[in-house]
Amino acid sequence: MQKKKLTPLQIVDHILHTGILAVLAVVMAVLLFAANVILPSYARMINAMLGYKKSWDNSKVQTEGLDLDYNTADYTADTIGDAEKDLTDRIDNEGVVLLKNDGALPLAEDTTVSLFSANSKQNVGAGLMGGGSPLNTALTERGLNVNETLWNFYTQGAGAGYGLASGSIGYGDAEDFRINECPLSVMQGESGLLDSVQGTTPVYILKRVAGEGRDMPRSMYNHAASEEDKVRSYLEPDSTEREILQYLNDNYDNTVLIVNSNAALELDWLADYPNIKSVLYAPTIGAAMADVLTGKVSPSGRTVDTFAADASASPAAQNFGDYAYYDENGSITKYNYVTYEEGIYVGYRYYETRYEDVVLDQGNAGDYDYAGEVVYPFGYGLSYTTFDWSDFKADWSGDTCTAQVTVTNTGDMAGKDVVELYVQSPYTDYDKANGVEKPAVELVGYGKTSELAPGASETVSVTFTKDQLKAYDASGAKTYILDAGDYYITAAKNAHDAINNVLAAKGKTVADGMTADGDAAFATVYTPANTETDTTTYAVDSRTGAAVTNQLDAAKGDAGYLTRSDWAGTFPKPDGEPSDVISTWGNEINGTDADGKPASYQYKKTAGAELVAQLDSTDSGNPTVGDTYEDEIVYGADNGLSLIDLRGKSYDDPMWNDLLDQLTADDYYNIITCSGYGVPAINSVGKPFVIDADTASGLIYGGTGTMFPNMMTLAQTWNQDLAQEYGTMIGNEAVIGGCDGWYAPSMNIHRTPFSGRNGEYYSEDPFLSGTVASKEVYGAATKGLYAYIKHFAFNDQENHRGDRDGQYGAATWLNEQSAREIYLKPFEMCMKLDDVTLNYVEKQADGSYKNATTTIPAALGVMTAFNRVGATWTGGSYALITGILRTEWGFNGAVITDNANTGVFMGGQQMIEAGGDMKLTYVKNSARWDDFDKDNAETYHYAREALHHVLYTTANTKAMNGAMPGSIYKDGPQVSTTVRTVVNILCTLLLILLAYRVFRVWKPSKRKLAKMEAKAAKKANT
Repeated sequence: MQKKKLTPLQIVDHILHTGILAVLAVVMAVLLFAANVILPSYARMINAMLGYKKSWDNSKVQTEGLDLDYNTADYTADTIGDAEKDLTDRIDNEGVVLLKNDGALPLAEDTTVSLFSANSKQNVGAGLMGGGSPLNTALTERGLNVNETLWNFYTQGAGAGYGLASGSIGYGDAEDFRINECPLSVMQGESGLLDSVQGTTPVYILKRVAGEGRDMPRSMYNHAASEEDKVRSYLEPDSTEREILQYLNDNYDNTVLIVNSNAALELDWLADYPNIKSVLYAPTIGAAMADVLTGKVSPSGRTVDTFAADASASPAAQNFGDYAYYDENGSITKYNYVTYEEGIYVGYRYYETRYEDVVLDQGNAGDYDYAGEVVYPFGYGLSYTTFDWSDFKADWSGDTCTAQVTVTNTGDMAGKDVVELYVQSPYTDYDKANGVEKPAVELVGYGKTSELAPGASETVSVTFTKDQLKAYDASGAKTYILDAGDYYITAAKNAHDAINNVLAAKGKTVADGMTADGDAAFATVYTPANTETDTTTYAVDSRTGAAVTNQLDAAKGDAGYLTRSDWAGTFPKPDGEPSDVISTWGNEINGTDADGKPASYQYKKTAGAELVAQLDSTDSGNPTVGDTYEDEIVYGADNGLSLIDLRGKSYDDPMWNDLLDQLTADDYYNIITCSGYGVPAINSVGKPFVIDADTASGLIYGGTGTMFPNMMTLAQTWNQDLAQEYGTMIGNEAVIGGCDGWYAPSMNIHRTPFSGRNGEYYSEDPFLSGTVASKEVYGAATKGLYAYIKHFAFNDQENHRGDRDGQYGAATWLNEQSAREIYLKPFEMCMKLDDVTLNYVEKQADGSYKNATTTIPAALGVMTAFNRVGATWTGGSYALITGILRTEWGFNGAVITDNANTGVFMGGQQMIEAGGDMKLTYVKNSARWDDFDKDNAETYHYAREALHHVLYTTANTKAMNGAMPGSIYKDGPQVSTTVRTVVNILCTLLLILLAYRVFRVWKPSKRKLAKMEAKAAKKANT
């Protein structure tokens, strides 16, 4: 039978049909590719976000009479929400700082407020999955009225297209810091808009943003349109904002300013706007802002940074931002750097110390004008009520000093007050000869009252220890010293009042150049017994007994450092010279362009061949690298142990060796190279998968989804109880939601207000930072949640930190005194926390088990940083990790890198040689441990130490809830695995079906062909 030819119409129909099927086939292929290539790379994140499935099989163990819930929550999933909301409100309320109040606040309830600025249209109280309420709704729900005409203008009218740009883009791939405020002319063009403000209280919201990967610009050269605004910094209002502020000042006598920023903005301009009567500083604007505005809550927050008139004039700001190394041939290298020439003189340590030296006419202090430099000092904050202090005393018992102040509410509103305790150490001839620097005052303790009713009093006690008086001598004794002489102890309302009290005790008054008379009644003198500089007492660590000596000499570099013995002669200058490359990282104005206009250039400095070689090197500085190790390499031993058997055992228990012998070579490689956002399970030792989650303000998964006010707001409460409550709450959320490790708290220093992550960090002061952070760590640890305190260390700017393509970690140069006393201090404070109680089960003589308790360190995790200390990557620095963290401080917990998916310079071998343990990666091609040799005794030695740290940490956390010796760990099924399986089955079946359909389109079955011929014949006969 002759085959019938297809008609042209049928051919077209077949082609279209085939094309549609081909498109569907491509879709199926793409889905298969995504499920089998892309999904596995992100499976860990997906599983964690959707709820990682894991359990313990206890069918073969006797659990009767045992409590295996070692860590329990104080709430249920249904009841924790109210507690989270209450804690959020209290942090918000106590974290607001009242900077100025000339009578505009508090507002009467039912007052109508007019919210000015395109940045007023923000949501408050949002969680991880969004939610929250628009600011206007949040205010009206708590007793205020809002000018809806103005609100609608900004949210849906002609003002809707304005507002701050995002700041950092793509974790630092680019930046956009346009201010983009709605001009006054646009508002004036809207009929009746400004008339609607009449009879209301104007509230202007001055907002700034930044973000991870980029710092706030020191000049707006790349982001402003006018030449006038280009030379300004991001911390001051631009011309559009000033025009609106001027309009409010000229037309209203009761304007309120809310500063909504993670930076201490430059506010000296307020002197020119007298009708801005009240100023509130709120890094986070919460739903409870109405309570502060109306006086239901009296502000009790205090500044955690100095508000300078010109932040760019500080010594630290002289070296901050965009600095690049050039080689000896004049070509730019891939390396960047930053030099901490200010030494210890960060924040108030500079402003208050140079002020004292002006008053005392010493140290070549120059023409320094404190009143012109500082707008609001560190520790400053007002209240709606007034407080009187009395009965100050400071009594010593052994090496502990307890200071007391009686605080009385003398106003007519309830409120809380903060007592700050400062110490001045003598600046001796020994110090001057050996380059030991001393601040005029430094914070050593603080306490906050309960809410005091009018007329009520409370005695606040603040304690500190003698070792807080020590200083680090990097040049002479090369350890901590205690100078002989008089130490002044003072209770004060802020750092400036503190130095004024000390000066008053020295007999000085305003006649000597003081800004105000101090109160000598709140200062006392302590003279320790030593008559010479004590170089031995603090030469060993107070907890471990290990010798304390220089570890970071190589990080000092070739810089000169600021000294108070010669302020004018050693004041920092940029460590480099402007290049001919325009800075795209926000440098200050430091030159002129071809047209003679001010311009911002990248700084450059020549790096010699030796330095470039050091920067290229992966040398950890471990002096034992290359030695002959005699470790017996053992993999896969059958010792019958599981990780739960080691819970409650000391780090040095011999049983650990038997457990570690069970590990396989793959176990070592997988844990060390791929432990980001969760540390994999290890079948050979029964280690469960542990969920590690960001962020500092709440768990992004493995919790409840609640986000709290940022950490700068928490620090501004100056409330240690709130800090511990917060850490405990995060721990409660982890027990409910499944998280085991927390990538927080973050405790880098506000070296300048320009840092992009200052909102995640706490303060310019290391003691305040360490106090808040350690309280969080302790609270979380009580619930079995281990915290990776970060970023260890010196990661105090975002620019060029090393996270993105083309970035290799900024080389950070600093002297050891500033490293120890400023930047490492918060981490050390966490290491010296009291231990927490650990619940476990203990085997009895008859083979049964019973519940038991022991104690373990509260701090069990550390995250290193992207940047370098000197030329060496911090995560691969033996001096930092083994020399200081592990040896001096005795840390046996887990050390993980920062995000190593993009950190191409983060080598696995360098990391473990330095004493690190894991890379924060979840993409296998980012492992970067190409030189792993399972048969090399040296590599095995370092890897075994790393796994010991990781397993010790896991064994003693909530990850072991539900397990006892003999329990069997069960993993899954995971969401990603289920999705992958379903996609593979369905797509494969559909591809087979599609292939069959294509085949039948062009070669129909006999039955189908007969139907087609019959249909064609019928059509031909009609």
